[in-house]
Amino acid sequence: MLDLFKTPKLYFYKFILLVLQPFYIRYFRLKGVGLENLPKEGPYLLVANHSHLLDPFFIGALIRRPVFQMASNEFFRKPLMRRFMWAMGAFPRKKGFVDFKSIKYAIHLVRKGFPLVIYPEGGRNWDGETLPILKSTAKLVKLLDVPLVTVVSKGNYLAFPRWADKKRKSPITIYYNKPVKFDKKTPDEEIIDYIQKGIYNNDNYTKVEYIKGKEPAVGLPRLLWRCPECRVIDALKVTDNNHIECTNCGQKWEINLNCFMRKEGENEWTAIKEYSDIMFREDEIIPIEVKEKLPLTEDEKVYLKSKKVELYHEPYYPKLEKVSDGKLYLTSKRLLFCPDGSENPEFISYPFSDIRGSSIERNYIFQIVLDNDIGRFEMPEESCYKWEIIYRYIRRKGGFTPEEE
Repeated sequence: MLDLFKTPKLYFYKFILLVLQPFYIRYFRLKGVGLENLPKEGPYLLVANHSHLLDPFFIGALIRRPVFQMASNEFFRKPLMRRFMWAMGAFPRKKGFVDFKSIKYAIHLVRKGFPLVIYPEGGRNWDGETLPILKSTAKLVKLLDVPLVTVVSKGNYLAFPRWADKKRKSPITIYYNKPVKFDKKTPDEEIIDYIQKGIYNNDNYTKVEYIKGKEPAVGLPRLLWRCPECRVIDALKVTDNNHIECTNCGQKWEINLNCFMRKEGENEWTAIKEYSDIMFREDEIIPIEVKEKLPLTEDEKVYLKSKKVELYHEPYYPKLEKVSDGKLYLTSKRLLFCPDGSENPEFISYPFSDIRGSSIERNYIFQIVLDNDIGRFEMPEESCYKWEIIYRYIRRKGGFTPEEE
């Protein structure tokens, strides 16, 4: 549980920093630019882009003062990991909606005089380009009322793309910009625009000295969930560590460690992002036919059907309880789960009006937030990134908007 009146002791933080800083600097050739811009005392807010799982450690390793960071509550579920994260200055934030408890704790920390780091994209980006900033970020900046420092990391996506299974070894440079202070009367749009420009990065075109690693193709179908050639969903598969192939049209691509790919028999390399940008097209999101008899209303259409899914609910944090294996359907009005093992299954319905927000956890979990529970769909056999994109589109199309969008 998050104690709003507790400040972690920092002995462990300082010890780990002494151990990790030389390793990060040597292994990733981690370099900080503009560290002299950071205030030497008093609280301030760092806002940063987020592509690598270890971004919080990279940013903190270069700053001499202890910094506190908002982190996904997913990392706090297991007791040992929870103790480690807490000792390293991280505190949990529930993803998918505005978590007022974590905001109150952030206020507590800045009042104690500590620097604070947040990642206003709401999570790690998938394709190396900074995501649009959450609108609630501007309100938090005004609420904290401390100097704001934009931070942009370059090379972190190339070192470990979110969709990949294997980390790579690649130089990472972190740029710390000069602090600014916004008046509480500053329009939210002006703050969002300033942060968006200050942390923007597109690592697909970042030039690095070298990249070392293995299996650059493994995990790529999580990002490329539709064949770029024949447009069939879930048709791409990894044939070996360096190639993917469409099981429908037979087209093959070679993948390299720089996150570029080329068609079989061609010489020209294209950034993977250029293919990921064409995964979603509104005119291709159309209803599908399903053989199963579903409890649909007269005007309700089905847009997605999953492969095998494991459903978990959360009776209380951090406890998770498995409900059942089964299949998940996305309709024009709700998410519908059909449990396995019965000729007359009891469907579990999640109307859009009951869903406060959604998020992706650990690259294979599509999660929705309800008033007093969560729906956690573990889908290791397909792209949960596809599910979130199409779910949010259908939701908006129906007039519903997630709280944090």
